[in-house]
Amino acid sequence: MLKSAIEMLAGLDAKRAARRFRRALIDFALAGAALLLGLGFLLAAAFIFVSERYGALYTTAGFGVGFIVLAGLILIVHRMIVGLQMRRRAEEKRAEQIKSFAMTAALAALPSIIRSRSLVGQVAIPLAAIAAYAIYRENVDDDDDEPFSDDEI
Repeated sequence: MLKSAIEMLAGLDAKRAARRFRRALIDFALAGAALLLGLGFLLAAAFIFVSERYGALYTTAGFGVGFIVLAGLILIVHRMIVGLQMRRRAEEKRAEQIKSFAMTAALAALPSIIRSRSLVGQVAIPLAAIAAYAIYRENVDDDDDEPFSDDEI
């Protein structure tokens, strides 16, 4: 009975989250449509203003070249961002591999260090405990990563 109640509550929470997400999606879609309409009217007003000063042919050519340049700039910025993201991911992957190798080496050497009666053996045990705790803290899932909370929507 308790299991079915928990499953029901989990289902309700998922339904609420889906409803909040759907509502946010609709709100942002409407805001985006209004923004596009506003930008369209501003662009039309700018076209009319410039065409009265320079004529329709030069205005059309100028707007066409301007949009082609804008498209080129967008593609250049996109390539730069993708390159930065790829480099960042590669650096993170390398750092993770180095960390894994270091932890593996430390864990492999740990039994022989623990067996030794020297100062190193006495210091290594607390350091190993600290390292284990750091690994534990790194791998604990945080529940603060929810995309929408009840207060935001």
